[in-house]
Amino acid sequence: MHKITDNAINLFIDKLDKSGVGVSSIQKEEIYLIPYTLPGETVKAEIINEFKSKVYCSSLQILENSSERSKNTCEHFTKCGGCLLQHWKYKNYKQWKFNLIKQPLLKLTPDIKILDMISAENYSRRRAKFFLKQGNNSCKLGFKKYKSETLININNCIIIDTEIMRFLTELKNALNTNYLTDEVIVFHVNKLDYGLDILIQTNKSLKINELINIFKNFKSKIISIYYQQNNQNPELILFYNKNKLSFGKDNVYGLIPPAGFFQATKLAENELIKNILNEIQNKKEHVLDLYSGSGTFTLPLLKKGHKVYSIDNNNNSIQSLLKSSREQNLFNNFNYNISNLTKEKIEIHFFQNFDIVILDPPRAGAIIQVTSLGKSKVKKIIYISCNIQTFLRDSQILLSYGYKIKYILPIDQFLYTSHLEIFSVFEIFN
Repeated sequence: MHKITDNAINLFIDKLDKSGVGVSSIQKEEIYLIPYTLPGETVKAEIINEFKSKVYCSSLQILENSSERSKNTCEHFTKCGGCLLQHWKYKNYKQWKFNLIKQPLLKLTPDIKILDMISAENYSRRRAKFFLKQGNNSCKLGFKKYKSETLININNCIIIDTEIMRFLTELKNALNTNYLTDEVIVFHVNKLDYGLDILIQTNKSLKINELINIFKNFKSKIISIYYQQNNQNPELILFYNKNKLSFGKDNVYGLIPPAGFFQATKLAENELIKNILNEIQNKKEHVLDLYSGSGTFTLPLLKKGHKVYSIDNNNNSIQSLLKSSREQNLFNNFNYNISNLTKEKIEIHFFQNFDIVILDPPRAGAIIQVTSLGKSKVKKIIYISCNIQTFLRDSQILLSYGYKIKYILPIDQFLYTSHLEIFSVFEIFN
């Protein structure tokens, strides 16, 4: 180790950690974490912060490049905090990401069947959250810097769908000449069947008429715009078309509430639905869909004639699911409940009413549910996860109750990050 200044230091990168950040462990008592680096590189880094045995750094200069370093990065890479791994040649990045799930699973259950990872393409993400900050003579619109509140202007994101990016360009041009507020405004943009559904969130009050006038002249395909102040109920301020989103290939759709959740890419959605339908073919089997959202899995199952009970903690999502099931005459086989699944434990006897349980929890996983679920001995569990660590934790619990993993399908719909969508099937044989 050779110090340059009090805060600058030369470091050799040993490996990447599970989040994709470079790790240098030249001193046993502490490790240095440097984003946007690769194993085998030597970098000049600046020390930003220290916490316990970890020293957080930023990369000032790559002194010795890895042969695996890619030059195919977008103009915002290392400035915007959305991607950490664009600088790695794609085949190396893909293998590293596949190993994030493969290696710990082989330790957990050595005979596991892991299918080849399916990957989304650039410009395929159809949900995005942007931040806007206006000044007297400037307008910043984009994402935040890595581990920072600093806002970075985004001109062309290689992850986000091009229709969303066109809207972003129009919005920035319009707000350079229309001054609305000095606070940070949040825009949630969802691409649905007929165009873009937008939720605008603020703390201070905005003049609704000014907002409407700004958007009226946009060429982007906008279907609806909602305005939400201080976490109150969103108010519809502009409407052109229905908030419809088609699921799968059986002509069934959901109705997505403002900023509502659905799979980030169409590829992942189609793969998940296809595999669920392959696993659930007997119409006499009763299905429980936990964390159902607006019905990504419930509605295709209802369309196939299955009996489904859906639970979600979001009232707007359940109400949207109810409405879409009635519109499509799918309500007869449908039951539902609104319950906070992160706090309210489902009892064993309730699980035992079902033949198959689907769960697609948020990143925190389903720790409060999997113990009861494991004890219930439901014959098949389909677990969909977007967090490798919580998936491994919950899988270990299910395995301890006698379940076996039939197979795992990894889907990379969160490109150039460590996040991975995981489709898994657990079965128990009495």
